[in-house]
Amino acid sequence: MLCAIFLRLAPAATANLSRPGVMDAVAEAARGGSAPSVAALTALGQPEEFARLFVERLAYLLRLREAGILRGAGPFADLKDGMYLCNVPDEREAHRIMEADPFLRTGLIEPDYAIRRWLAAV
Repeated sequence: MLCAIFLRLAPAATANLSRPGVMDAVAEAARGGSAPSVAALTALGQPEEFARLFVERLAYLLRLREAGILRGAGPFADLKDGMYLCNVPDEREAHRIMEADPFLRTGLIEPDYAIRRWLAAV
């Protein structure tokens, strides 16, 4: 079953993600199957604590992708909202995925995320 998880980023996450070059560095590293380094992110102006947490979160998402659970993830262009597309057996598993997200656990994702089952037609 496919589930879309819609989430809102906390203002601190949006502020750090909107620094020039950050999303490009993340996309490039993720295409290669890894997260950017903490040093690469701090060089782009992210505070070290945020950069460490961000790398942890990206590693988590990449593990989900490697396991065939996460089909896609990322923010919308405004960097305020985002979405995960997950292949899960039920909505309970989608909740478990969100509850384990390092950004949610530390308040960088707002707790009012929404999970919707998606009936892909094509």
